[in-house]
Amino acid sequence: MSHPFRRAAHQVCFLRQRFTNRSYSGRTEPPTSKQIRQRFLDFFIGENDHHLVRSSAVVPFSDPTIAFVNAGMNQFKNVFLGTTKAPYPRVANSQKCVRVGGKHNDISVVGSDGYHHTFFEMLGNWSFGDYFKADACEMAWRLLTEGYGIDSNRLYVTYFGGDEPMGLPADLECRDIWVRLGVPPDRIIPFGARDNFWEMGRSGPCGPCTEIHIDHSENFLDTKRRKRFVNAGRPDLTEVWNLVFVQYNRNLDSGKISNLPQQHVDTGLGLERLVSHLQNKSSNYDTDLFMPLIEHMHKVSRKDEYSGTYNIRNKKYELDTAYRLVADHSRMITACLSDGMFPSQNHKLRRILRRSLSLSERIFNCPTLVHQLVPLVVESLGSTYPEMEKRLTETQLIIKHEGESYRKLCSNLRSESRPLLQKYSYLDEADLVDHPGLTYALAEIERLKAKERIASLNGNQIHKMYDTYGLDEDLLVRIAERENLQLDLDGYENYSKHFKDGAKLELATRLQQTLNSSFDLKQGLHHAQVCPTRNEYKYNYSFNSEKGMYDIPQIKTKITSIVPIETSLCHVITEKSNFYFESGGQQSDTGRLWLADDASKQYDIIKVVEHNGFILHTIETNDPMELPIGKEIILAVDADRRSFNIMHHTATHLLNSVTRQVLQVPICQRSSFVGDKGLKLELVVCGPAIEVSHVEAIENQIRKLIQQNAPVSTRVCNSCDLDFDQITTIPGEIYPEHNLRIVEIGKNLSTELCCGTHAQSTAEIQEFCITNLVQTKPGCYAFHAIAGKAAVKAYLLGRQISDDVNQLKDDMDKQLVKDMTSIETRMQRLKNVLLVGSENNINLPYALRQQCLEVIHELYQRLKDHTRESLRKFIDMEMRNLQQEKPLDSHPFLVHFLESSFILEEVQLNKATRHFPDRPILVISITDDHVKARATVPAAKVNENFDAHKWATVVANVFKANISAPKGQNPAHVCNMRSRKVKTLRFEALLERAMREANDFARKSM
Repeated sequence: MSHPFRRAAHQVCFLRQRFTNRSYSGRTEPPTSKQIRQRFLDFFIGENDHHLVRSSAVVPFSDPTIAFVNAGMNQFKNVFLGTTKAPYPRVANSQKCVRVGGKHNDISVVGSDGYHHTFFEMLGNWSFGDYFKADACEMAWRLLTEGYGIDSNRLYVTYFGGDEPMGLPADLECRDIWVRLGVPPDRIIPFGARDNFWEMGRSGPCGPCTEIHIDHSENFLDTKRRKRFVNAGRPDLTEVWNLVFVQYNRNLDSGKISNLPQQHVDTGLGLERLVSHLQNKSSNYDTDLFMPLIEHMHKVSRKDEYSGTYNIRNKKYELDTAYRLVADHSRMITACLSDGMFPSQNHKLRRILRRSLSLSERIFNCPTLVHQLVPLVVESLGSTYPEMEKRLTETQLIIKHEGESYRKLCSNLRSESRPLLQKYSYLDEADLVDHPGLTYALAEIERLKAKERIASLNGNQIHKMYDTYGLDEDLLVRIAERENLQLDLDGYENYSKHFKDGAKLELATRLQQTLNSSFDLKQGLHHAQVCPTRNEYKYNYSFNSEKGMYDIPQIKTKITSIVPIETSLCHVITEKSNFYFESGGQQSDTGRLWLADDASKQYDIIKVVEHNGFILHTIETNDPMELPIGKEIILAVDADRRSFNIMHHTATHLLNSVTRQVLQVPICQRSSFVGDKGLKLELVVCGPAIEVSHVEAIENQIRKLIQQNAPVSTRVCNSCDLDFDQITTIPGEIYPEHNLRIVEIGKNLSTELCCGTHAQSTAEIQEFCITNLVQTKPGCYAFHAIAGKAAVKAYLLGRQISDDVNQLKDDMDKQLVKDMTSIETRMQRLKNVLLVGSENNINLPYALRQQCLEVIHELYQRLKDHTRESLRKFIDMEMRNLQQEKPLDSHPFLVHFLESSFILEEVQLNKATRHFPDRPILVISITDDHVKARATVPAAKVNENFDAHKWATVVANVFKANISAPKGQNPAHVCNMRSRKVKTLRFEALLERAMREANDFARKSM
């Protein structure tokens, strides 16, 4: 297997044997990829009694250890662990796989060679305690050599050669099986644990494996020389099938390996590599899985044809690499999006999508290229994976939305970031957009290179590149290769392990220590008697229609442990609990507890959490010994808080479902919070911005559903029983494989996985009101809403405020109010309530609030226009008074401060100077601490020493401002001093000086 950080410098071209399978006898053309895939399934299902299982989604459902499904065995992991029963003794399938991170990360070499991919199909067959090594090897060999007609002289097999540190001998049983099947001994090669021993993790099921490699070269008969290239990362001798024999178990504590009670077989055959060989192609990209995509890219871009260049020194390398990358990434993007993943929920998917968008525009001059390629991917894979056909439109909508968002981000890139693209030509806009710390990371790398001839990054520094600067593994490897930078990846793994181990939760450690110590105490319970808390009682409640709230029965239970956490706080752990602990976005219950035989002293339960099955009730007490272990207590839940939590949680499900129905665009839940004061639901919306009309429609639809009194039911099932096409999940969320709780509302109204507390019917919600909508980031919207009595109150208050706004509008329309000050006061009061009401716990319907604000804005504009017109009259009045006070015969020029400017928002000084066409005038004004001036001089009054420009300059020098003539006018006749901000305290003195100097200049110069 090739090292994930090794790039192939060139690709060897070679001839391949023609396809001569008996099943396709008489064919002159090689088989299609669909026929090759189907031949595999027919062989195992039709001829060897295997059951077909559907490919799991590429988004892991129950496995938190991986970001993507990266192998066919992922969906059978718990079968190997023994926690889940096998669906059948023998199964086979074609599994969609994505490898862009973690242990199996191929992204750094994708595009540089012909056989690595971010998305690929793994053909697999499994035996769960049924057949083992002999049958697995025999079926694999028969399918390859007879079913597909591959020349056995092209095949090598490897087996586990033993490992002394693990105490395991060589798998000679496997070697002998291959000998019996007729494989020449010189084509059976042993390898160590790195290549031929499979482990699920640091512990658990594991076992030796045997790999089948195909020699694609024309020198395949030269076994002595060619066998050296097995597992050497050569493009002309590749691994095609891996057969794993799961027969051991590694102990977590001791690390020792022991035999499993049952032996399993887990195999994986790479479809792309197999197709490449059977279609006589020099690389996977030349097959019918990729060429339709590449041909379309060539057609729409009119770039040079794809030539299959792998030599980095060839001028066509960059273009051909771009062809391969976009083709590969389009398949991966289509697979992920059609399985319900959203780019906003998975940064690796978003990174690859943006990289593809960047290449589409930068190399192929076609921003919509990825969007166009999706139907071609679906045409190739849709018959095998029907979810791709079903979600084709949704997939394209998401890509379109992400493309628009990405282009906006690129247009907003800082100008100082642009030179990076020129200096580091291997970077693109996607790198800068996705990694805001890239500039600083590159600067640090440059400093390192300046100090050392061959720079290197140790584990700590690599962690800094990831954690501080936000680089991902793919980008750091790319930079390292281009900048001749050595990466101490082993040092990074050790550093990360140490870092994570040192960050364990204090609560978990303290709890475990306390539990361990409590077992030794002779106060109460024996070690074997301390069991996790039974918590099913949290679902015992009923709706009281008279109170409009829920009745929650108290329960009697025993204390099993006390965990002190602070001086006055401790956790009480009990045998049973009816309290809901914080999970699934719903806040925990609060309530009280007291001794069953003494209710005189009660303790407030302020919070409830869960740890490893134990329910921890947090109480305030200075003396935990008041609650002895083994003592019976009563637990009472705060019914009011729980009631509102119930209503708000069911309302959250309705909001999630109805929003999708109303908007009719791809939507993904990002997060949610359910509390007694209200709910918050954050959604990613791949479409146009949400308008007030949408919010109103969503709200009205939910209110109708409440009136319909639709039933709300819950049921428990396992993941294998789910129909994922009918259920709403959160992409990237990890769910348990067993005991999943499904909440269904009405008939196909809403179906979600949820562990929260819910109403028994929608009528119990009583009322629903969306109180706010906030756009948290591009494409992300947070709904805030309330239910029950609080929503009823919000609508009553909303109607009252709406009536007040309408009355105000009516008064202005009819001009019944002469006192504009009164109008403005009423308007400001209503505006304050509408804008800041939510901050003061005044809930109002969001749609009504926005509509009222729109009306008030319109009224405010009308008031502003009316006031502006009234104030303009002050200028005319002031200048007419000036004409009367200072006639021409006694005042041949004027220097005037426009006093009315103090109360104006804006002043046009030409409105003032036009009153004096017969003599020079200079007017100064101030509005909002900004001073400006205007000087006009009739042509007859202009002389060598006096004109408007010279006169305005005198005032401008005082205020340190600039001057200019209006466009197209003579500066000798009219000149303006541009607006200049002046501190209020200095203005009066500067004004007096300016007017004095302007008067002096005019008297001396006219």
